[in-house]
Formats: sequence, C-alpha cells, structure tokens
Amino acid sequence: MEGEMKSTRIRKLLLLVATAFLAVFFAAPAMTQERPAAGKEEERAQLHLRKTPLKQRQYKGRAVEGEEKVITRGDSLWRILIQEKGLSEKRFSRYLVIIGALNPHVKKPNILQVGQTIFIPIRPDEILGIEVPTGKGEAGETKIYRVKQGDYLFKILREQFNIQEKKEIRNTFEQVKELNPGKKNWNFLFTGEGILFPGSGKLAAVPAAVEPAKPVEIVGLDYGRKLPVRENMQLLEQVMAALGNETQRGGEEVLALQEGSIRIDRDSYPVIRNPKVEQKVILDTEGKIPPSLRSKLEAQGSAAQVVSVKKGDSLHDTVSNLLARLGFQSLPSNRPVEIQDGGVGLQVKGEWMVTAPEESGGRQEVLIINLTDDPGRTPDYLKDYLSLKGMSLKEILIPSSPFPRVPAAPAVKGQEVESRVESWPREKGALVDALLKSYEISFSSGEQLSVPLREGIRLDAKIDRRFEIGGKKVALFFRAVGEELKRALQEREGLRVIEIDLAALSSRELIARLLEFLGEKTAYREHRFSATEGGAKDKIVLSLAGFFLVHRSLFLTDRAIPSRLQKFFGEKGLRVVYFQ
Repeated sequence: MEGEMKSTRIRKLLLLVATAFLAVFFAAPAMTQERPAAGKEEERAQLHLRKTPLKQRQYKGRAVEGEEKVITRGDSLWRILIQEKGLSEKRFSRYLVIIGALNPHVKKPNILQVGQTIFIPIRPDEILGIEVPTGKGEAGETKIYRVKQGDYLFKILREQFNIQEKKEIRNTFEQVKELNPGKKNWNFLFTGEGILFPGSGKLAAVPAAVEPAKPVEIVGLDYGRKLPVRENMQLLEQVMAALGNETQRGGEEVLALQEGSIRIDRDSYPVIRNPKVEQKVILDTEGKIPPSLRSKLEAQGSAAQVVSVKKGDSLHDTVSNLLARLGFQSLPSNRPVEIQDGGVGLQVKGEWMVTAPEESGGRQEVLIINLTDDPGRTPDYLKDYLSLKGMSLKEILIPSSPFPRVPAAPAVKGQEVESRVESWPREKGALVDALLKSYEISFSSGEQLSVPLREGIRLDAKIDRRFEIGGKKVALFFRAVGEELKRALQEREGLRVIEIDLAALSSRELIARLLEFLGEKTAYREHRFSATEGGAKDKIVLSLAGFFLVHRSLFLTDRAIPSRLQKFFGEKGLRVVYFQ
C-alpha cells in the first residue's frame, strides 16, 4: 500500500514537471516571435510617412499649397527640390525665384541656415504654367522613406519592405527609379534623403511632367541674314542707334557737287550719320539713284556715301555695308571674341561685331550687336563684365515673333542668386576628408588595428581613414601596404583595402582616384556653359576646367574664378569648390 502511494506521488510529480516544461517550451517561441514583431512594428513606424499638414501662401495673387520644412545640416534647395522631389534641373533657377518670393524672410535662398523654416510649394511646376498629370491609378499609392545612416537601396528593400527574391528586388528597383527621376546615382544615398517607394499593389505608370510645346528658336546668330531689309527698316534704325549713329528723316539733305547743289528728300532716302567722325551715308532703299549720280556723290573729298538696296537684300548685309562706309571695322563673324580671365575662358559671338572708328586718345572697344526675342536673355552683370573687358554688348528686340513664348519668371527684389566659391584645404589628408564629407560619409582617422596574420603572429596596423559605403567597410591607407595585411583585413575584418599614395599624387590626381572609387564616371576636363538657351546658346559661352559631377550639381576646380563671374555658376545651380 505504501509502495502504491509512493508510486502515485512520483507520477504526479512527473506530470507537474512535464506540464511546466511544455509551458516553457511553447511560451519561449511566443516570446521570441513577439520581440521581432515589435521591432518590425517600430521600423514600420519609422518608414510610414506622416502626412505634413499643408499650408498656403500667396504668390502673385494666387494661393499656393506647400509644406514648411525645418532645415537640417546638409540641406540645400538643390537637394530638396532636385534630389528629393525629383524636379527638373533645367528649371532650378526659376524655382529659386518662386521660393524667394514665398519666403521673404530668407534673404539668400541658395544659402540655408540650420534650424531655419522654409515654405516649399508642393507643385512648383504648376506655378510656372507647366502641366503635371498625376497619373495615379488605384494601386498607385506611394510611400516616402527617409534614409538613415548606413542605408543602401537593397538593404532598404530587404529589411524595410521584406522583399527577398532577387527578381522582385530588381523589378522594384526599376519602379523606384521611375518614381525618383531626379536621382541619377543610386550608389549613394544621403542621410535624411526622401525616396519614393511603390505602395501596396503594382505601381501604376507615373508619367513625367509635360511641358508646353517649346516654340522654335528663331533668333540665332544669323537671324539678320533671313530678314529682308526693306521690310525691316525700323530694326535697321535700331541697330544703327545702338552703335551711336543717327538716322535722319524729314527735310532735305543738301550736298555740294561741281555742277552745283543737290537736294535729297530724307523721307525717301534716309541719311545715316556717324556724329563722331562726321561721316554720312545715304540709304537708297529702292535702288533708284543712278550710277552716274552715285559716283559724283562718292567723289573724293565728299562727306557722303551711298548704299543701294536691291530686292531680296538682307538686313545683315545692308547693316554691314553701312557700318563699313561709316568707318567701322568688321571682325570675322565666324570667330568669337575670346577673353581669358583667371581660370575662366569667355567667348562672345554676335550678329555684328565691329570696332568703332578710332578717336584720338580714346579707347577702342569692340561693339557687339545681337538680335533677340527676349530682352532679358543675357544677364546685366555679364554685360557689365564685358564692358570692363572692352566690349559693349547690345541686344535689339525684334518687333514681333510668330511664336508664343512662356515668359521668364521676373526677378524678385532681394532674392538675386549669389554664388560663393568654396575652398578645400591644400593638405592632401584634409582634402580627402573634405571630399568624403561632401558625400556625407562618416569616417574615423588613425584607427589602430591588431590583425592576426597566422598562429602566434599579429600585425599592428594604423588605418588612415575607415568608413562604410554602400554596406561595405573600407580601410583607406595613404601609403602602400603588403598583400598579407590586405588579405588579413579582408578575410578577418571584412575590410576592403584602398591604397592612395599621397606623396606621389597631385591634388588633381588624388581627387580623380577618390571619385573613381566612389563610382563617379567623370574626368578633369574643360566644360562649357552657355549663358543663354535655344538658338542663342552659342552667343556667350563660359568655359572652366575641372571635375563636373552633374547629378550632385558639384564642380571641383583648381582654376581661379573671377568674383564677377561667380554669380553665373550660382545661377546654373552649381556648388563650386576650389582646390589647390
């Protein structure tokens, strides 16, 4: 009996132990599953875009919707508008004008202060009159993800969106590129950068912004050759006036000949006069002056010349003939006037390029006349700069254009674009640091590392710069290192070793090596920037040698830029950095 009771107690005890074991066994997975779920929920909370309440401000009498953004370190309007929102690079200077008008408290919109609040319109292209269809279907919902330090695209797709299959990752990557047309280089993501990702369901096609059909550019360098002079006398008189000549109409021109005086009706035969040298030209617009009379009028010692116009003669040729008879010296029309100022080259072409008649003691300047359909096409500061260099540029507005034009946005007082050329250090190690910082790459300097080479042998090494990029760890040495150390760092520390011999490289070669490592397909060469667009784009061209990183709007150069020309590169939306 006693043995039976003992056996019962043992069975009960075993049952209790088994129950406790099963409770622990089944509870443990639940606990381990619960934690990641909470972690995922936390990550998703970071991923989910909190809708910013839209606000309104007035622009030219109309309400504009937008959001207020607090500026953080590294922010710029180029980054916000072009890189984050994917807006057009070509319209960046026009966006600056809009931002300036909507934010009168911001004196320099191209230089933002950390902590500053700035109003960003959500549809700036609509303000410019450019139609942007939404094109969203039922499943066209998108999400914005803010990049965190250490992120790269495939990591985001796998960890944040739980996309694991390689094929699905590739397909989603293509959709992400379509959603972010302004981003050119996907090898690098910036901390805080906003990237659009497709939401649930398949992404509907997102059409690009549709600009109104651009008019044919009709006013190029040879436009005057296409205009018949008889139908464009008003334009001819404007060109003459721009060069300091007078067109005299009304009354009579009395000229002395050997046979006596001849009276010419100036309404029928306009007289063009150069007051500086007292030279006159009679313009025979119908070709009615007989050759015999013309030879007498142009006889030696006469103060009058004759230019006869035949049917079909162009404005360009007639003006050139008039200028030659008024004492102007024409310059070759197929060659630009060139200036080299510091590291910037400047080329100017014109419909007419002449030097004025010489005056005693006076400076002889080059006079350049262009026809245009846009009187504000060439900035005034460039005209002033040319004037300092001995060139006078005048633009004559054609009377009418058969094509409609989208008017340029007017400049807002106090919102002029400025540009400040930054300087990077001369010391090469500091130059490396400056370039890494411009890519927002965090790094450590002079890190000591003890690496086992083989059993019982360790090597103490100093890594000049250590950082992570694209999910890969990098050890940068400013000298050559042995193959054994490279292999040990790769196999045991997971570090990719990069060797750059600072002593053997010039600053230019050093930057080229670093840019190549960063995946940039660029080289140091001369780049040309037109001051105007359309058919007039070769009228004024500035050239500067350096590394041009288009997608970052960054220009690295070792050429000096005159202070008067720095604004030009600012208007192009460029951040210019000078290295020695």
